[in-house]
Amino acid sequence: MRRRWGLRISVLVVIVTLLGAGWYGVRYARSQTPLSITGPNILPNHDFSINDEPPANMPDGWSQAPGATGVQYGEWLFAPDTRSMQILGIGNYLQSPYVAARPGAEYRVALRALADRNPTRSRVLFHWRDAEGIEFQVDRGAWQPVPARQWATLSDAATAPDGATQLSISIHVASDDAIYVADLSLGQVGVRVAPWPNGKRAALAFSFDYETAMGGLIHGRSVDDPGADGDPVARGLRMREGADRALELFAPHNIRATFYTNGYNFLFGNTERRTFMDDPVYDWANTAPGHDWRSDQWASRPWFADDPYTTEQESPAWYFGSQVQRLIAAGQDIQSHTFAHFHGNFVTPDDWRADFAAWKKVAATHGVAPATSLAFPWSSSAGMSDASWRVLAEEGIRSVTRTAWTERVRRSWVADRERWALRALPGHESITVVADTYLTPERLPEVRRDMRMALLNEGAIDIWAHTEEVTSAAQIAAWQEVIDAALRDFWIAPVPDIVQYARDVRQVTIEVAS
Repeated sequence: MRRRWGLRISVLVVIVTLLGAGWYGVRYARSQTPLSITGPNILPNHDFSINDEPPANMPDGWSQAPGATGVQYGEWLFAPDTRSMQILGIGNYLQSPYVAARPGAEYRVALRALADRNPTRSRVLFHWRDAEGIEFQVDRGAWQPVPARQWATLSDAATAPDGATQLSISIHVASDDAIYVADLSLGQVGVRVAPWPNGKRAALAFSFDYETAMGGLIHGRSVDDPGADGDPVARGLRMREGADRALELFAPHNIRATFYTNGYNFLFGNTERRTFMDDPVYDWANTAPGHDWRSDQWASRPWFADDPYTTEQESPAWYFGSQVQRLIAAGQDIQSHTFAHFHGNFVTPDDWRADFAAWKKVAATHGVAPATSLAFPWSSSAGMSDASWRVLAEEGIRSVTRTAWTERVRRSWVADRERWALRALPGHESITVVADTYLTPERLPEVRRDMRMALLNEGAIDIWAHTEEVTSAAQIAAWQEVIDAALRDFWIAPVPDIVQYARDVRQVTIEVAS
């Protein structure tokens, strides 16, 4: 059920001399004529639109120095009839969202600026991030004069270094005099390969944790499980219902989602009393601080001991084989939520190997290929050993989601939930980390905000829930609202397709001939 994207572009470009336009076609007249460029302006929110959330005077997606004040949007005494950004403070700056960058490409920025009282100087910094989402180089433009009470044109350029995948610009002042900037433009010289298909600025996946009663439901913990105290059989039935509701929401738009699936989901029953993974007992599943199980029963009982050993017809909460077939027939993507729904931090590399082997075996009975994407149960990536990460890579996992997100394990965060960029996992660069946001009716404003930030930064976002949470009228309405918004602005695809497309785009080569 996975698509592979292979992209190679050879472009013949006729280079035209732009008479009178200067570099990159910049034109500026002293009579307040807005600065313009020939070619696309790739700077996100360059017109400084404001969202409905605080800070109300800061453009959506833009930022200033942490903890600082003095950058704000408005109409100013010394910039009449112009909506512009004020930058105040020698230690302050105005920084843009990120855009996709390509090594070796030249990026040019232009803007208008004036000072309110005293002439000063300003410069642009080019911030480059690598595939791990780390800023690794800053190119500093030249200081340029900003006259008092008269607009001047500032421009600068930089070439993306090796390893660059994203670019942001920031604007700085050489004194504590306020300057005002307007008409910001950023362009790439030559041919720009868009980061996502169909002219979309960002990518979005819909995904679900999809579990039978034998998944995380009977093994519920008191942490990171909103239904931990619920009846596992009732929850299993809601998981089935929610998967059906999700298909109904997606069908009119041919949306393909990713269903992160446990091992028992593939079964039509277990009247043969098969055992899996040597019937493990996990002594770490206890009530000790940091483990957080609701009881100590699973520290001594076999993990699959509650299997009713019946059929799907008799125990529909425990086996989902027929529903998995419907998902496959509908073109949905099936990936791993582990076979056993165990805790990634506490298990050994051998436990991971046994889990992958069991998942592959039952998935193959439905014609489902070995998983290339993994959603961690209970967001349990914090504490993973290097050896365990290596097993994931060896088993063919190329993307992970549901990674650690709580403040108490902030040191172990690997997903970019600020800029929503895909990140290469440090030390295991064949694995891409996809940042996810959890959709419930109560969290709808946060999900909208996260989508907006992913869009502004040309990133990728995974919107998820448990399938059991797509059952009430309020939940279905929330999903419908997000689907409608995503259709307008995002390229929608399963998680593995988004990751593979991003990898392929980075391999595109461009040949330019005069």
